[in-house]
Amino acid sequence: MSEWRENSNGNYVYVLDSDEVMTVYQRNGEWFGVYESRFIEDGFKNPEQAMALMEKAVLGDRLGLLVKSAPMPTGWRQTKNGGYHCVRRDLTMTVKQAKSGKWYLVINQMMVQGKWFDTADEAMRQGDQY
Repeated sequence: MSEWRENSNGNYVYVLDSDEVMTVYQRNGEWFGVYESRFIEDGFKNPEQAMALMEKAVLGDRLGLLVKSAPMPTGWRQTKNGGYHCVRRDLTMTVKQAKSGKWYLVINQMMVQGKWFDTADEAMRQGDQY
């Protein structure tokens, strides 16, 4: 697992190509992984276990070990305006829908640039990775 690098958010990233990465992240004390909108369904106690499964699934060409959608993000509450809001550690996150119908993520009052999502769930899952 020497290719995994910890980023500034405490997530672990494995770069396969310039725009293709696997990510292992912690949520509610458990470790999950994501690759191309496919997720580890059940969390692990430590990141090494999640990394091992991600390597087996992605590098071993066994993507069936991952699910197409992650468990519903926890801690998110619907706002009066139809968006979603969540507070974690020192982050305040909001998911909003643009007039185009796409969803975007705002962290500490700053929009995450270049990230547009087809569903609110996708945007919330991205927020859960921070």
